[in-house]
Amino acid sequence: MSAGDLGSGVVTRSRPGSAGALAVPGAVVLAAGLAIGAAALATWALAVVVIVLQVALAWAWGRALRASPGTVALIAVWALLGDLGLLLTDGHPFHAIVGVGGTGVAAVIVYQLGLRRAVTLRAPAADMVRPATSATSGGAGVPSSERVSAELVTALSGIVLGLLLTGYLALRAGQGAEQPADLMTIAGLLGAGIVVAVARLVGWAGLPAALAGPVGVAVAVAAGAGLGALGPGGLSVVAGLTAAAAGAVTAGLVDLVLVRASEGQASGDQASGDQVGGDLAGHERLARSDGVVRVGGSAAAAVAGAFVATVVPLACAAPLVYLVGRHLPG
Repeated sequence: MSAGDLGSGVVTRSRPGSAGALAVPGAVVLAAGLAIGAAALATWALAVVVIVLQVALAWAWGRALRASPGTVALIAVWALLGDLGLLLTDGHPFHAIVGVGGTGVAAVIVYQLGLRRAVTLRAPAADMVRPATSATSGGAGVPSSERVSAELVTALSGIVLGLLLTGYLALRAGQGAEQPADLMTIAGLLGAGIVVAVARLVGWAGLPAALAGPVGVAVAVAAGAGLGALGPGGLSVVAGLTAAAAGAVTAGLVDLVLVRASEGQASGDQASGDQVGGDLAGHERLARSDGVVRVGGSAAAAVAGAFVATVVPLACAAPLVYLVGRHLPG
């Protein structure tokens, strides 16, 4: 498991005409657009979109970090329990999912204890003098203690990310806020989606990632202010700008980290390929086409990386969007 795997779906490079580099901008526009449309429609519609994103994130997170199917299932189930706990709580406060997160931690620990025991029992008796290896989830050759530790980190972080996405739902369904809940949710999603799409496109055109991010934030904040200027449902310019800025700054920082991670992973694989003869096309862990980096030569890995790069920034932006949306004065 490597931190670089988190962004391994798409590497932003200045390669005009590269269709693969457009995967993340296109996906984030689609995901944020669906969520915005659902938020404008009804709470139940946004809940459907959030659930779809959570399930997609569970698969992509587990695939990118090479987790077992059981870990992926834990991430998805506890994200859904978080949505259910929120919707069934009077007033729909975001803290209603704290209990779900706590039980998720307990479930993960129990699962990892069982996984460690299963891995140890599968190891041949003759091999007990050295660390056992996992026979599942691509963990061949990895000591069981490291495999289980990786599974633990993947499960806990995945559950947290899934529950963070519930923040948009909590804001949309919440009661008592001075600002219109649906429009604040839309403004936050608009800011988070635009900053990732614009930053990736500007980076793809050749601007360094450290500069592409601020450009994306500026465009996202302007879009939020523009939404407020239209004045739908009593949303003010300040409210629209603030909600969009909350989503944009958080999502932009997370996206920058993912871009750095993907570039580091690509550089490491480039060096490994050079060491085995310089033939990247023949290297077993790297397949490159139009700016897309596929770990293990698998298209599924590229799709998983694109999903992670799309959903994780949106998820991380949700709590701050919720905080601003719930407490910004009218």
